[in-house]
Amino acid sequence: MIASGVFEIQERYNRGERNFSKAQLRRVDLRNAQLRGINLEGADLSYADLRDADLSGANLSRCYLNEANLTGANLTGANLTGAYFIKAYLIRANCHKVIAKDANFTGSFLSKANFSEADLTGAILSGAYLGNGVFQDAQYDGTTRLDRGLKPESLGMKKVSVLNPSSTAKITLGEVIIYFEAIAAIVSKYLGNTITAKYFEETRPEVEWLQNFSMDKKGKVHFPGNLATPATLLQLKWFEKWTDAFIKKCSLVIQDLPAIVEEKRLTVEDLVKSRIA
Repeated sequence: MIASGVFEIQERYNRGERNFSKAQLRRVDLRNAQLRGINLEGADLSYADLRDADLSGANLSRCYLNEANLTGANLTGANLTGAYFIKAYLIRANCHKVIAKDANFTGSFLSKANFSEADLTGAILSGAYLGNGVFQDAQYDGTTRLDRGLKPESLGMKKVSVLNPSSTAKITLGEVIIYFEAIAAIVSKYLGNTITAKYFEETRPEVEWLQNFSMDKKGKVHFPGNLATPATLLQLKWFEKWTDAFIKKCSLVIQDLPAIVEEKRLTVEDLVKSRIA
């Protein structure tokens, strides 16, 4: 389905048509278009002109909006899950309460955009220009990609966890240990196995069950129980707390460690999301 511009799309929309999924709309001119609730799932809107368009409540999931101009657009409550906004312009765009899970904003311009209460879990914001953007109460998680050194809490963002009963089903203790060992292997290259094992012990939460885990001089984690046993939600949360504390302590010496772990996707949240995908 191909549409040439604002008049055709708007006319069809005004006649009651809402489904424009997978439409080929590269470079389309939709300035000031009134398209509330439109379904553009999987559509290609690369280089499109969407300045001041009303796309509130729209389904833009898995859309391609690379280098599109959405300056001043209204995207309130829109579904942007998995959408691509690489080098797009969202200056002064209203993105209040958008669902932007796993959306890619690499190199985009978000200055003065309103992302308050947005869901940015898993989103890529590295390289994006956030100047004077509003991110109050926006949600992010351990898989959200941000520029190194940026503290999301300083923008008013809130961290949430991807851990829940449905997402953690059938993740085994052995899988969690493999991820922890991978982080420990990175640390040992800088600090050696002895210091790595020392930090492993020092950052362990005061939980009786976790005392069953130990690390040998080669950086291998040992557990006397069955590693094929599915981890409970509570156990995963404790492991998440442990790995976070371990990374934080080690990063006092290895300043790039959080970025390395993020790049290699070795956190408990990364493990969970890899099973969901």
